Amino acid sequence: MKRIQRVIAGMLALILALCAPDVPETAHAASKTPGIDASVTTKNVQSLLKAYDADSAYIMQKQIEAGDDILMWFASGKRIIDGIDTAVHEETHGYSFRYAGHYNATAYFIGKKKTVYVSHTKVYPTREMAGTIPKQLRTFRYNTYVAKPIPNLASDIQGAYGLLNEFMAYRSGMHVMISLFPYLKSQNADGNAWMQYIISCENNRQAYAEFKYYILHYLRYAKKRYPDVYQGIAGNRSFCRAYQALEGSYAKLIRTYEKDLKRLKRIAKQQGYEMEVTKEHILFIGRDGRGSGFGRFTAEYEKLKKETEKGVYASIHRQLVRNGTHGKAKL
Repeated sequence: MKRIQRVIAGMLALILALCAPDVPETAHAASKTPGIDASVTTKNVQSLLKAYDADSAYIMQKQIEAGDDILMWFASGKRIIDGIDTAVHEETHGYSFRYAGHYNATAYFIGKKKTVYVSHTKVYPTREMAGTIPKQLRTFRYNTYVAKPIPNLASDIQGAYGLLNEFMAYRSGMHVMISLFPYLKSQNADGNAWMQYIISCENNRQAYAEFKYYILHYLRYAKKRYPDVYQGIAGNRSFCRAYQALEGSYAKLIRTYEKDLKRLKRIAKQQGYEMEVTKEHILFIGRDGRGSGFGRFTAEYEKLKKETEKGVYASIHRQLVRNGTHGKAKL
C-alpha cells in the first residue's frame, strides 16, 4: 500500500524524456561507482550510496544485515535512480521500527549515522483532529495520513510520534536525491533521469510542509483538548531533539534543492535545451522547440509553510526546538 501511494505521488508529474546531455564528468567518485544504467543489484546500490550518501548506505546496510530485501522497492524502475528515493524512505521506516524494539517507542534516524531513541507518552488518534484542519489546507496527504488512514497506520495510532516518523522518512528520501545530484551530473544523465530527480525532490518538498503542519496542528489540538498529551509530548526532550534535528536538516535540504534547480538550468542550456522554472511549473524545451513539463504545487507548499509560521504554531515549534536544543538526547 505504501509503495503504491508513493508511485501515485510520482505520477502526478509528467515524466519528460530528453536526449542525454553531454556534461563533463566532475565527480571523482563516479569512476568507482555503477553507471546510471547499471543493473539494480544490492552491490551496485550500496556502491553508489557509499560514494555519495553515507547515511543512506548506513541505513541500507543495517537493514540488509537484518534480513531485508532492499531491492523490492526497485520493482517499478529499471535504474537505481528510479527507485532509490522510495527504497531509502521505506528502509528508514524499517530501521526506525526495528531498532525501537517495541511499538511504544520510535528510533528516529537524524543523519550523520545518529539515532534518537524516543519512548512514547500518551497520544490520541491523529484522525480525531482531521475535522479541525481547514479545507484549504487539506492537501495531497491529508486523507492518507490524517483523515482516512488505513488500520494501524503509525501516523494515526502513534499520534505526533508517528507523524514525525513519516517526516523522518521523507527527509531521508530528500537527502539521498540531493546527495546524488553530482552523480547525475558526472554520469551525463539524460532528461528522464533528471526528471526523476526533480519529481522526487518536489514530492519530498511538499511532504516537508505537510508533515510539519500535521505535527504542529496535532500539538495545537492536544493543547486545547488533551493538556496531558500536549505536556507529555512537548516535554519529551528526546522527541524534541529528534524534531529539532530533522526539521532543521530537512529545511536545509530544500534550500539546496532550490539552488540545484538553478544549476540544472545552466546544465540544460549548455546542452542546447531550455529549462524554465516558475513557482508552479517546470518546463523543458528541447532542441526542436517542443516543450514538456509538470506542476509543482508551490501554492499549497507555501500556504502550509506560512501557516506554521503563525502564532500558536510558531510558538509550539519554538518550544520543541528549544527543548530539543537544550535537552539531552539518547543517541
